[in-house]
Amino acid sequence: MRQKWESYPSSIRLLAIAAVIFSTGMACIWPLVTIYIHNHLGKPLTVAGFLLLLNQGAFLIGSIVGGMLFDRWGKMRTIIVGSIGVILISLGLGATQDFTIYVVLLLLNGLFYGLLSPVMNALAVVLWPDGGRKGINLIYVTLNVGVAAGSALGGFLASVSFAWTFFGNAISQVIVLAMFLLILPRQLKMVEQQRQNSTTGQSMPEQATDDVLRQSQQEPKVVWGALLLLCGGLLISWIVYVQWTTVLSTYMQSLGISLRQYSLLWTLNGGLILFGQPLIAWVIRRFARTLKAQMLLGAYIFALSMLILSQSTAYAGFVAGMFIMTLGEMLVWPAVPAVAAQFTPEGREGFIQGLIAGTGSAGRMLGPLLGAFIFQSIHAQGLLFVMAGLCLLSVAFFAFHTSFHKRRHHVPVQNQAS
Repeated sequence: MRQKWESYPSSIRLLAIAAVIFSTGMACIWPLVTIYIHNHLGKPLTVAGFLLLLNQGAFLIGSIVGGMLFDRWGKMRTIIVGSIGVILISLGLGATQDFTIYVVLLLLNGLFYGLLSPVMNALAVVLWPDGGRKGINLIYVTLNVGVAAGSALGGFLASVSFAWTFFGNAISQVIVLAMFLLILPRQLKMVEQQRQNSTTGQSMPEQATDDVLRQSQQEPKVVWGALLLLCGGLLISWIVYVQWTTVLSTYMQSLGISLRQYSLLWTLNGGLILFGQPLIAWVIRRFARTLKAQMLLGAYIFALSMLILSQSTAYAGFVAGMFIMTLGEMLVWPAVPAVAAQFTPEGREGFIQGLIAGTGSAGRMLGPLLGAFIFQSIHAQGLLFVMAGLCLLSVAFFAFHTSFHKRRHHVPVQNQAS
Protein backbone atom coordinates (compact mmCIF):
# COMPACT_ATOMS: atom_id res chain seq x y z
CA MET A 1 0.00 0.00 0.00
CA ARG A 2 2.79 2.40 0.94
CA GLN A 3 4.68 1.64 -2.27
CA LYS A 4 1.60 2.36 -4.34
CA TRP A 5 0.99 5.62 -2.47
CA GLU A 6 4.57 6.74 -3.11
CA SER A 7 4.19 5.98 -6.82
CA TYR A 8 2.02 9.11 -7.15
CA PRO A 9 3.67 12.53 -7.62
CA SER A 10 3.89 14.58 -4.42
CA SER A 11 1.44 17.14 -5.83
CA ILE A 12 -1.22 14.46 -6.35
CA ARG A 13 -0.64 13.02 -2.87
CA LEU A 14 -1.17 16.47 -1.34
CA LEU A 15 -4.26 16.96 -3.48
CA ALA A 16 -5.61 13.60 -2.27
CA ILE A 17 -5.11 14.62 1.37
CA ALA A 18 -6.94 17.88 0.69
CA ALA A 19 -9.75 15.90 -0.98
CA VAL A 20 -10.18 13.74 2.14
CA ILE A 21 -10.47 16.79 4.41
CA PHE A 22 -12.74 18.59 1.95
CA SER A 23 -15.24 15.73 1.65
CA THR A 24 -15.07 14.98 5.39
CA GLY A 25 -16.37 18.45 6.13
CA MET A 26 -19.00 18.27 3.42
CA ALA A 27 -20.24 14.89 4.69
CA CYS A 28 -20.69 16.34 8.18
CA ILE A 29 -23.67 18.25 6.76
CA TRP A 30 -25.39 16.43 3.91
CA PRO A 31 -26.55 13.18 5.54
CA LEU A 32 -28.28 15.26 8.23
CA VAL A 33 -29.87 18.06 6.20
CA THR A 34 -33.26 16.36 5.85
CA ILE A 35 -33.35 15.49 9.56
CA TYR A 36 -32.37 19.05 10.51
CA ILE A 37 -35.06 20.65 8.33
CA HIS A 38 -37.75 18.22 9.53
CA ASN A 39 -36.92 17.80 13.22
CA HIS A 40 -35.28 21.10 14.19
CA LEU A 41 -36.91 23.57 11.83
CA GLY A 42 -40.26 21.77 11.93
CA LYS A 43 -40.89 21.52 8.20
CA PRO A 44 -42.48 18.59 6.29
CA LEU A 45 -40.28 16.09 4.46
CA THR A 46 -41.69 17.32 1.15
CA VAL A 47 -40.28 20.78 1.91
CA ALA A 48 -36.91 19.23 2.75
CA GLY A 49 -36.92 17.31 -0.53
CA PHE A 50 -37.81 20.42 -2.52
CA LEU A 51 -35.01 22.41 -0.86
CA LEU A 52 -32.49 19.68 -1.67
CA LEU A 53 -33.69 19.80 -5.28
CA LEU A 54 -33.07 23.56 -5.38
CA ASN A 55 -29.70 23.03 -3.73
CA GLN A 56 -28.67 20.61 -6.47
CA GLY A 57 -29.80 23.13 -9.06
CA ALA A 58 -27.57 25.76 -7.47
CA PHE A 59 -24.75 23.21 -7.37
CA LEU A 60 -25.18 22.56 -11.11
CA ILE A 61 -24.94 26.28 -11.91
CA GLY A 62 -21.96 26.66 -9.60
CA SER A 63 -20.14 23.73 -11.22
CA ILE A 64 -20.27 25.24 -14.69
CA VAL A 65 -19.46 28.76 -13.50
CA GLY A 66 -16.67 27.45 -11.26
CA GLY A 67 -15.10 25.57 -14.15
CA MET A 68 -15.14 28.68 -16.33
CA LEU A 69 -13.62 30.79 -13.53
CA PHE A 70 -10.96 28.13 -12.94
CA ASP A 71 -9.79 28.49 -16.54
CA ARG A 72 -10.29 32.19 -17.20
CA TRP A 73 -10.08 33.97 -13.85
CA GLY A 74 -7.40 31.89 -12.20
CA LYS A 75 -7.13 28.65 -10.26
CA MET A 76 -6.19 30.17 -6.91
CA ARG A 77 -8.75 32.98 -7.14
CA THR A 78 -11.54 30.47 -7.80
CA ILE A 79 -10.43 28.28 -4.89
CA ILE A 80 -10.15 31.25 -2.52
CA VAL A 81 -13.56 32.71 -3.41
CA GLY A 82 -15.30 29.32 -3.32
CA SER A 83 -13.67 28.29 -0.04
CA ILE A 84 -14.35 31.57 1.74
CA GLY A 85 -17.95 31.44 0.54
CA VAL A 86 -18.42 27.91 1.90
CA ILE A 87 -16.77 28.81 5.22
CA LEU A 88 -18.90 31.91 5.82
CA ILE A 89 -22.11 30.18 4.76
CA SER A 90 -21.41 27.18 7.00
CA LEU A 91 -20.89 29.51 9.95
CA GLY A 92 -24.17 31.22 9.09
CA LEU A 93 -26.04 27.90 8.85
CA GLY A 94 -24.78 26.93 12.29
CA ALA A 95 -25.75 30.25 13.83
CA THR A 96 -29.28 30.69 12.44
CA GLN A 97 -32.60 29.16 13.47
CA ASP A 98 -34.63 31.27 11.05
CA PHE A 99 -36.07 29.15 8.24
CA THR A 100 -36.00 31.87 5.57
CA ILE A 101 -32.34 32.66 6.24
CA TYR A 102 -31.57 28.92 6.28
CA VAL A 103 -33.15 28.47 2.83
CA VAL A 104 -31.11 31.32 1.34
CA LEU A 105 -27.89 30.04 2.91
CA LEU A 106 -28.60 26.47 1.76
CA LEU A 107 -28.95 27.61 -1.84
CA LEU A 108 -25.78 29.70 -1.59
CA ASN A 109 -24.03 26.71 -0.07
CA GLY A 110 -24.92 24.64 -3.13
CA LEU A 111 -23.69 27.42 -5.40
CA PHE A 112 -20.31 27.82 -3.68
CA TYR A 113 -19.77 24.07 -3.34
CA GLY A 114 -20.52 23.92 -7.05
CA LEU A 115 -17.75 26.48 -7.65
CA LEU A 116 -15.33 24.11 -5.90
CA SER A 117 -16.66 20.88 -7.41
CA PRO A 118 -14.50 20.89 -10.58
CA VAL A 119 -11.37 21.87 -8.66
CA MET A 120 -10.15 18.45 -7.49
CA ASN A 121 -10.40 16.65 -10.84
CA ALA A 122 -9.24 19.70 -12.82
CA LEU A 123 -6.19 20.05 -10.57
CA ALA A 124 -5.46 16.34 -10.95
CA VAL A 125 -5.41 16.86 -14.73
CA VAL A 126 -3.31 20.03 -14.52
CA LEU A 127 -0.80 18.78 -11.94
CA TRP A 128 -0.36 15.35 -13.53
CA PRO A 129 -1.21 15.56 -17.25
CA ASP A 130 0.10 12.03 -17.89
CA GLY A 131 -1.77 10.50 -14.95
CA GLY A 132 -4.88 9.61 -16.93
CA ARG A 133 -7.31 7.50 -14.95
CA LYS A 134 -4.85 6.95 -12.11
CA GLY A 135 -4.87 10.50 -10.78
CA ILE A 136 -8.63 10.99 -11.09
CA ASN A 137 -9.31 7.57 -9.57
CA LEU A 138 -7.19 8.46 -6.53
CA ILE A 139 -9.26 11.62 -6.04
CA TYR A 140 -12.44 9.57 -6.41
CA VAL A 141 -11.31 7.11 -3.73
CA THR A 142 -10.08 9.76 -1.30
CA LEU A 143 -13.30 11.74 -1.64
CA ASN A 144 -15.16 8.59 -0.61
CA VAL A 145 -12.80 8.13 2.34
CA GLY A 146 -13.82 11.61 3.45
CA VAL A 147 -17.50 10.83 2.98
CA ALA A 148 -17.20 7.79 5.24
CA ALA A 149 -15.25 9.70 7.88
CA GLY A 150 -17.49 12.76 7.66
CA SER A 151 -20.69 10.76 8.03
CA ALA A 152 -19.41 9.26 11.28
CA LEU A 153 -18.05 12.60 12.50
CA GLY A 154 -21.27 14.38 11.59
CA GLY A 155 -23.30 11.95 13.69
CA PHE A 156 -21.01 12.58 16.67
CA LEU A 157 -21.15 16.36 16.26
CA ALA A 158 -24.95 16.29 15.89
CA SER A 159 -25.21 14.44 19.20
CA VAL A 160 -23.50 17.44 20.80
CA SER A 161 -25.28 20.11 18.75
CA PHE A 162 -26.52 20.32 15.17
CA ALA A 163 -24.78 23.67 14.90
CA TRP A 164 -21.44 21.92 15.29
CA THR A 165 -22.00 19.90 12.12
CA PHE A 166 -21.90 23.20 10.23
CA PHE A 167 -19.02 24.56 12.31
CA GLY A 168 -17.10 21.32 11.75
CA ASN A 169 -17.51 21.74 8.01
CA ALA A 170 -16.27 25.33 8.23
CA ILE A 171 -13.15 24.22 10.14
CA SER A 172 -12.34 21.52 7.58
CA GLN A 173 -12.66 23.98 4.70
CA VAL A 174 -10.33 26.42 6.49
CA ILE A 175 -7.73 23.63 6.64
CA VAL A 176 -8.16 22.84 2.95
CA LEU A 177 -7.89 26.50 1.97
CA ALA A 178 -4.72 26.85 4.06
CA MET A 179 -3.22 23.81 2.31
CA PHE A 180 -3.99 25.25 -1.11
CA LEU A 181 -2.59 28.67 -0.23
CA LEU A 182 0.64 27.24 1.18
CA ILE A 183 1.33 24.49 -1.34
CA LEU A 184 -0.59 24.89 -4.59
CA PRO A 185 1.12 27.99 -6.10
CA ARG A 186 4.52 26.30 -5.90
CA GLN A 187 3.19 23.07 -7.43
CA LEU A 188 1.49 24.91 -10.29
CA LYS A 189 4.69 26.87 -10.96
CA MET A 190 6.68 23.63 -11.14
CA VAL A 191 4.21 22.14 -13.62
CA GLU A 192 4.37 25.26 -15.79
CA GLN A 193 8.18 25.17 -15.79
CA GLN A 194 8.16 21.51 -16.81
CA ARG A 195 5.74 22.31 -19.64
CA GLN A 196 7.94 25.16 -20.84
CA ASN A 197 11.06 22.99 -20.67
CA SER A 198 9.42 20.26 -22.72
CA THR A 199 8.27 22.83 -25.28
CA THR A 200 11.64 24.53 -25.65
CA GLY A 201 13.29 21.12 -25.97
CA GLN A 202 11.50 20.45 -29.25
CA SER A 203 12.89 21.39 -32.62
CA MET A 204 10.95 24.07 -34.46
CA PRO A 205 9.48 21.73 -37.13
CA GLU A 206 8.33 19.32 -34.41
CA GLN A 207 6.81 22.17 -32.41
CA ALA A 208 5.00 23.49 -35.48
CA THR A 209 3.65 20.01 -36.18
CA ASP A 210 2.48 19.69 -32.59
CA ASP A 211 0.70 23.05 -32.89
CA VAL A 212 -1.16 21.83 -35.96
CA LEU A 213 -2.11 18.58 -34.24
CA ARG A 214 -3.22 20.42 -31.12
CA GLN A 215 -5.40 22.77 -33.11
CA SER A 216 -6.99 19.86 -34.98
CA GLN A 217 -7.74 18.12 -31.70
CA GLN A 218 -9.32 21.24 -30.19
CA GLU A 219 -11.97 21.96 -32.79
CA PRO A 220 -15.17 22.91 -30.91
CA LYS A 221 -17.29 20.45 -32.93
CA VAL A 222 -15.10 17.52 -31.96
CA VAL A 223 -15.07 18.45 -28.27
CA TRP A 224 -18.76 19.21 -27.98
CA GLY A 225 -19.92 16.17 -29.90
CA ALA A 226 -17.95 13.80 -27.69
CA LEU A 227 -18.84 15.71 -24.51
CA LEU A 228 -22.54 15.63 -25.33
CA LEU A 229 -22.55 11.85 -25.55
CA LEU A 230 -20.31 11.44 -22.50
CA CYS A 231 -22.53 13.70 -20.44
CA GLY A 232 -25.63 11.93 -21.72
CA GLY A 233 -24.30 8.56 -20.59
CA LEU A 234 -23.23 9.99 -17.24
CA LEU A 235 -26.60 11.70 -16.70
CA ILE A 236 -28.46 8.44 -17.25
CA SER A 237 -26.06 6.55 -14.97
CA TRP A 238 -26.72 9.03 -12.16
CA ILE A 239 -30.48 8.85 -12.69
CA VAL A 240 -30.26 5.08 -12.23
CA TYR A 241 -27.84 5.26 -9.30
CA VAL A 242 -29.84 7.80 -7.30
CA GLN A 243 -32.82 5.41 -7.16
CA TRP A 244 -30.95 3.70 -4.32
CA THR A 245 -31.22 6.81 -2.14
CA THR A 246 -34.84 7.62 -3.00
CA VAL A 247 -37.43 5.17 -4.31
CA LEU A 248 -35.59 1.96 -3.42
CA SER A 249 -35.18 2.96 0.22
CA THR A 250 -38.97 3.33 0.51
CA TYR A 251 -39.57 0.12 -1.44
CA MET A 252 -37.24 -1.85 0.83
CA GLN A 253 -39.07 -0.66 3.94
CA SER A 254 -42.37 -1.80 2.40
CA LEU A 255 -40.80 -5.27 2.12
CA GLY A 256 -40.03 -5.29 5.85
CA ILE A 257 -36.34 -4.44 5.49
CA SER A 258 -35.31 -2.17 8.34
CA LEU A 259 -33.66 1.22 8.05
CA ARG A 260 -30.61 -0.22 9.80
CA GLN A 261 -30.29 -2.94 7.17
CA TYR A 262 -30.64 -0.30 4.45
CA SER A 263 -27.85 1.76 6.06
CA LEU A 264 -25.61 -1.31 6.10
CA LEU A 265 -25.83 -1.39 2.31
CA TRP A 266 -24.10 1.98 2.19
CA THR A 267 -21.49 0.69 4.59
CA LEU A 268 -20.90 -2.09 2.05
CA ASN A 269 -20.72 0.53 -0.70
CA GLY A 270 -18.10 2.61 1.10
CA GLY A 271 -16.08 -0.41 2.22
CA LEU A 272 -15.93 -1.82 -1.30
CA ILE A 273 -14.81 1.52 -2.74
CA LEU A 274 -12.04 1.80 -0.13
CA PHE A 275 -10.82 -1.78 0.00
CA GLY A 276 -11.93 -3.14 -3.37
CA GLN A 277 -9.36 -1.30 -5.48
CA PRO A 278 -7.32 -4.51 -6.11
CA LEU A 279 -10.52 -6.20 -7.30
CA ILE A 280 -11.44 -3.36 -9.65
CA ALA A 281 -7.85 -3.22 -10.95
CA TRP A 282 -8.10 -6.93 -11.81
CA VAL A 283 -11.47 -6.38 -13.53
CA ILE A 284 -9.97 -3.56 -15.61
CA ARG A 285 -6.91 -5.60 -16.60
CA ARG A 286 -9.02 -8.60 -17.54
CA PHE A 287 -12.16 -7.11 -19.07
CA ALA A 288 -11.74 -3.35 -19.68
CA ARG A 289 -8.31 -2.49 -20.99
CA THR A 290 -9.38 0.91 -22.37
CA LEU A 291 -11.27 3.75 -20.72
CA LYS A 292 -14.06 3.35 -23.25
CA ALA A 293 -14.39 -0.34 -22.39
CA GLN A 294 -14.38 0.60 -18.72
CA MET A 295 -17.36 2.91 -19.18
CA LEU A 296 -19.23 0.33 -21.24
CA LEU A 297 -18.64 -2.42 -18.70
CA GLY A 298 -19.75 -0.14 -15.87
CA ALA A 299 -22.99 0.72 -17.66
CA TYR A 300 -23.71 -2.97 -18.32
CA ILE A 301 -23.08 -3.69 -14.63
CA PHE A 302 -25.55 -0.95 -13.65
CA ALA A 303 -28.15 -2.69 -15.85
CA LEU A 304 -27.35 -6.07 -14.27
CA SER A 305 -27.84 -4.61 -10.81
CA MET A 306 -31.30 -3.32 -11.72
CA LEU A 307 -32.28 -6.67 -13.23
CA ILE A 308 -31.19 -8.52 -10.07
CA LEU A 309 -33.26 -6.16 -7.93
CA SER A 310 -36.29 -6.67 -10.19
CA GLN A 311 -36.30 -10.35 -9.21
CA SER A 312 -35.51 -9.84 -5.49
CA THR A 313 -37.66 -9.29 -2.46
CA ALA A 314 -35.22 -10.72 0.10
CA TYR A 315 -32.46 -8.67 1.73
CA ALA A 316 -29.75 -10.87 0.20
CA GLY A 317 -30.85 -9.76 -3.26
CA PHE A 318 -30.39 -6.12 -2.30
CA VAL A 319 -26.95 -6.89 -0.88
CA ALA A 320 -25.99 -8.50 -4.20
CA GLY A 321 -27.49 -5.57 -6.11
CA MET A 322 -25.54 -3.02 -4.09
CA PHE A 323 -22.30 -4.99 -4.47
CA ILE A 324 -22.71 -5.11 -8.25
CA MET A 325 -23.85 -1.48 -8.49
CA THR A 326 -20.78 -0.36 -6.54
CA LEU A 327 -18.52 -2.18 -9.01
CA GLY A 328 -20.22 -0.26 -11.81
CA GLU A 329 -19.79 3.00 -9.91
CA MET A 330 -16.07 2.30 -9.44
CA LEU A 331 -15.74 1.88 -13.20
CA VAL A 332 -17.91 4.72 -14.51
CA TRP A 333 -17.42 7.62 -12.07
CA PRO A 334 -13.60 7.92 -12.50
CA ALA A 335 -13.59 6.92 -16.18
CA VAL A 336 -15.86 9.67 -17.52
CA PRO A 337 -13.78 12.64 -16.25
CA ALA A 338 -10.61 10.81 -17.33
CA VAL A 339 -11.98 10.36 -20.87
CA ALA A 340 -13.08 14.00 -20.96
CA ALA A 341 -9.58 15.04 -19.89
CA GLN A 342 -8.08 13.20 -22.87
CA PHE A 343 -9.59 15.58 -25.40
CA THR A 344 -9.70 18.73 -23.24
CA PRO A 345 -7.81 21.65 -24.80
CA GLU A 346 -5.15 23.15 -22.59
CA GLY A 347 -6.63 25.90 -20.44
CA ARG A 348 -10.17 24.43 -20.49
CA GLU A 349 -9.68 21.77 -17.80
CA GLY A 350 -11.86 23.56 -15.27
CA PHE A 351 -14.79 24.13 -17.61
CA ILE A 352 -14.85 20.54 -18.87
CA GLN A 353 -14.61 19.04 -15.37
CA GLY A 354 -17.23 21.52 -14.19
CA LEU A 355 -19.54 20.33 -16.95
CA ILE A 356 -18.99 16.72 -15.85
CA ALA A 357 -19.71 17.63 -12.21
CA GLY A 358 -22.80 19.58 -13.24
CA THR A 359 -24.09 16.62 -15.22
CA GLY A 360 -23.90 14.47 -12.09
CA SER A 361 -25.85 17.12 -10.20
CA ALA A 362 -28.50 17.18 -12.96
CA GLY A 363 -28.85 13.40 -12.63
CA ARG A 364 -29.32 13.73 -8.87
CA MET A 365 -32.03 16.33 -9.53
CA LEU A 366 -33.94 14.41 -12.21
CA GLY A 367 -33.53 10.91 -10.75
CA PRO A 368 -35.84 11.23 -7.73
CA LEU A 369 -38.62 12.90 -9.74
CA LEU A 370 -38.46 10.43 -12.63
CA GLY A 371 -38.16 7.44 -10.28
CA ALA A 372 -41.12 8.51 -8.16
CA PHE A 373 -43.31 9.05 -11.24
CA ILE A 374 -42.46 5.65 -12.73
CA PHE A 375 -42.82 3.90 -9.35
CA GLN A 376 -46.31 5.32 -8.86
CA SER A 377 -47.28 4.39 -12.43
CA ILE A 378 -45.94 0.84 -12.84
CA HIS A 379 -44.63 -0.06 -9.37
CA ALA A 380 -41.20 -1.28 -8.32
CA GLN A 381 -40.56 -4.05 -10.83
CA GLY A 382 -41.57 -1.84 -13.73
CA LEU A 383 -39.28 0.93 -12.43
CA LEU A 384 -36.34 -1.46 -12.25
CA PHE A 385 -36.91 -2.71 -15.80
CA VAL A 386 -37.09 0.87 -17.07
CA MET A 387 -33.85 1.70 -15.26
CA ALA A 388 -32.14 -1.33 -16.79
CA GLY A 389 -33.27 -0.14 -20.21
CA LEU A 390 -31.90 3.34 -19.52
CA CYS A 391 -28.55 1.76 -18.66
CA LEU A 392 -28.45 0.26 -22.15
CA LEU A 393 -29.09 3.73 -23.55
CA SER A 394 -26.08 4.99 -21.61
CA VAL A 395 -24.07 2.13 -23.15
CA ALA A 396 -24.97 3.52 -26.58
CA PHE A 397 -23.90 7.02 -25.59
CA PHE A 398 -20.57 5.80 -24.22
CA ALA A 399 -20.00 3.58 -27.26
CA PHE A 400 -20.53 6.29 -29.87
CA HIS A 401 -18.71 9.18 -28.21
CA THR A 402 -15.52 8.21 -30.06
CA SER A 403 -17.23 8.80 -33.41
CA PHE A 404 -16.58 12.50 -32.81
CA HIS A 405 -12.83 12.00 -32.43
CA LYS A 406 -10.53 12.44 -35.37
CA ARG A 407 -8.11 10.28 -33.42
CA ARG A 408 -9.58 7.54 -31.28
CA HIS A 409 -8.29 7.09 -27.76
CA HIS A 410 -7.55 3.46 -27.07
CA VAL A 411 -4.84 3.86 -24.45
CA PRO A 412 -4.49 0.69 -22.33
CA VAL A 413 -5.69 1.44 -18.82
CA GLN A 414 -2.90 -0.57 -17.22
CA ASN A 415 -0.48 2.09 -18.45
CA GLN A 416 -2.39 4.64 -16.37
CA ALA A 417 -3.42 2.66 -13.33
CA SER A 418 -2.08 -0.34 -11.52
